[in-house]
Amino acid sequence: MINGVGRAHRRADCAIVGAVALVAVSGVLARELILYTDELQARASLPDRVAVTESPIAVANIEHAAQSECLAEAMYYEARGEGLAGEKAVAEVVLERTRNAKYPKTVCGVVYDGVQPDRRDCQFSFACDGTLRRPRDTTAWTRVQVLAEKILSGSVRLANLTGHAIAYHNIDVAPAWAETMLMTAQIGNHVFYRRDPNAPLRVAQAESSQVLSTLPEHFLAAPVLTVETGLPSFQVKLVRGSEDGA
Repeated sequence: MINGVGRAHRRADCAIVGAVALVAVSGVLARELILYTDELQARASLPDRVAVTESPIAVANIEHAAQSECLAEAMYYEARGEGLAGEKAVAEVVLERTRNAKYPKTVCGVVYDGVQPDRRDCQFSFACDGTLRRPRDTTAWTRVQVLAEKILSGSVRLANLTGHAIAYHNIDVAPAWAETMLMTAQIGNHVFYRRDPNAPLRVAQAESSQVLSTLPEHFLAAPVLTVETGLPSFQVKLVRGSEDGA
């Protein structure tokens, strides 16, 4: 009987321990459930999107780097064989255009003006003729990149070698637009121009001369006749009057 009582006590102890363990586990699960519920509520209160605003300095640095890259491309593809003076001359034209109301206000806008799908008038041929896909000379490209960055940052100042030119062409070609421009300089293999305010009058005069040159020869060869009017000639003699007006 004693053994039976002992077994009963042990069973009771096990039941108590089990109950305590169950209560403990239930408490842990309850706490975890509460924490999980709180986490879900916190997540639900979060916005779907978070807008991150870059600092003005970071934005300015990104923009400066982009403009510097565009200027470097213009100098590299247009004048890398023209020496330092030729590269600076191209940079002058690009920057002069940014200050002109007829062109875009940014370096990249000027360099890639005309590449838009609805246009076929690329201002710089390398931007449209596939040149950009060709491998670059690493040494020359690195040097031009450094020069472009220094020009835009102001540590290298341009000396207006081109006389405020906004256009140029190779010496081997003669574009029609050059007739309406004023030549300002020749640097290396490029001739530079700025707008000529007298161009409309000059072009009109040239067209008038061309029209006259096409008149029939019998008009141009006709003798000039002197016409006598038959009117008498008069001589006028000025007489100084006296001091009293007589």
